[in-house]
Amino acid sequence: MIRNFWRNFIFERELDKNLSMKSLDKEFKIKSVAILVDPKLEVEARFFMDLAADLNLPKVKMNLMLLNKTIEIVDEHPQTLNLTELNYWSSFKGDLLNFCQSEYDLLINYYNKSNSIYSLISTRTKAKMSVGFVGVDSRINDIIFDFDPKDKHTFKKELLKYMTILNKI
Repeated sequence: MIRNFWRNFIFERELDKNLSMKSLDKEFKIKSVAILVDPKLEVEARFFMDLAADLNLPKVKMNLMLLNKTIEIVDEHPQTLNLTELNYWSSFKGDLLNFCQSEYDLLINYYNKSNSIYSLISTRTKAKMSVGFVGVDSRINDIIFDFDPKDKHTFKKELLKYMTILNKI
């Protein structure tokens, strides 16, 4: 309980700091994408690889992290959230730190439940633009979709539509 209170406090502090420093560069094109995925939504890795092709990105420019460890999906995704990489003071280390410190053009928060750990990871990931779903703190994402994340085809269609309108692809 105290740990969750602390993480919420850290999240709020970092979110306020990041929001005050965030500025959207009008000229950038999407060349790299980070995706935080809740495996409970049962979206297979193939979907994101197809999305990379639609965004005209090589698959190596898509960095996928599962937010929960599930036996069935672990083999498809090389990076999974390991809570041992997050200490009591909410500092990151290992793969989680490497994921967050890499520079991305787009962050896709593919989850729809409010969770202080997920939000903290999203806030610390260095991305120029982020998209996500309703049900999460609206301050995290620049574009928020109001439909079920399990509806993959609508997500792909809407993401491509917005990125085309914003001249990002």
